[in-house]
Amino acid sequence: MWELYSRIWELGDQWRKKNSYIVNEGKKNERVEIPRPSVAIVAKALQEICHFTFIGEGVISDISKLYLYHLDLGHYVSSNDIFRKLLLKYDSRLTSNKFFLELISYIRTETKMKPPLDDYRYIPVANGVYNIKTHKLEEFSPNFVITSKIQTEYNPCARKPILDGWFDFDRWLEALAVNDKEVVALLWQVINEAINPNRTRKKMVLMVGDGNNGKGTFQALLENLIGRSNISNLKPDQFGKEFYLGALEGKVCNIGDDISNKYLDEVSDLMSVISGDPVQVNKKSLQPVEARFRLLCIFSGNDLPRARNKTMGWYRRLCIIPFRADFNGQKERHEIKDRFIKNKELLEWVLFKVLNMPDFDSFIEPEAVQKMLSKYKNDNDYIKVWVENFY
Repeated sequence: MWELYSRIWELGDQWRKKNSYIVNEGKKNERVEIPRPSVAIVAKALQEICHFTFIGEGVISDISKLYLYHLDLGHYVSSNDIFRKLLLKYDSRLTSNKFFLELISYIRTETKMKPPLDDYRYIPVANGVYNIKTHKLEEFSPNFVITSKIQTEYNPCARKPILDGWFDFDRWLEALAVNDKEVVALLWQVINEAINPNRTRKKMVLMVGDGNNGKGTFQALLENLIGRSNISNLKPDQFGKEFYLGALEGKVCNIGDDISNKYLDEVSDLMSVISGDPVQVNKKSLQPVEARFRLLCIFSGNDLPRARNKTMGWYRRLCIIPFRADFNGQKERHEIKDRFIKNKELLEWVLFKVLNMPDFDSFIEPEAVQKMLSKYKNDNDYIKVWVENFY
């Protein structure tokens, strides 16, 4: 952004020099008067070299955030602090809040709405936008209407490291899946969708199993790969609560850890988010807005919550992965979570592998996953089970 700020300062300096004039010329109290620019002048200067936009669907922008393309980050941001800095770079005398609000209002009236990137072929990574069809990394551009990117860089030369001479990622993943090759393949598919929310399979992932089975470390791997700032942490019951859905805005993935088996009375918004359908987002003291979130929802816990909804619409959205490994009694390997899954080379290799996976339309359904879903259906609808068994 240094170049942008410098350019804005130059425009302001040019305007001041062009519009300065001498007062009391030839007299003792002669001085140079430098007028202050109007809101319109500053706005037009900023619009000349900055990329402003609203991001959303439709054309009405009354309550939409104003976004600016951040040259260093490679994506759009909405930040009053940055907007104020742009203003002060143009003219450091323009410090009044009134001028700032009028400037933002002026820019808003001349800014258009753009839809967010929804083409699953393009995945924003730390050092560019990866095209999964051409297998090439493209440069960031204002034309990619994005507000986030995963924090791991794409490295075309990435190779799997063996850390500390013994940690092999593939062996570790096999241990989590207790050597079930289909479950291993499913975990790779989960990682794939977690970094590319526009390619949704319309499922939420539920990782279930008693403690010390590796599911927390698997979640931590995803957080390190994607970046904590790109992940929300809503639990299933919070999707039905007022003011909570706004936490999903601009996120790549939602990971709800240690969920309870608390009864879910309402899951309609959760189901809509899973399938990428519009939901109403309520924000305190603001008009409700309609939003469409695209992100994989992952939850983990020792048990699963029963739900009032017992329809196939609910059940077909569930991908229940059993974590049956038991690392109790084994030597504690804190370095796996503390160091290994944070290793730059490892993360770049994991990213390289998932970016180059063959495309798939749906998650595979290992026998272990099918059994978990069947058990959940019975646990969730004990009346159905009673009728089937006794009539």
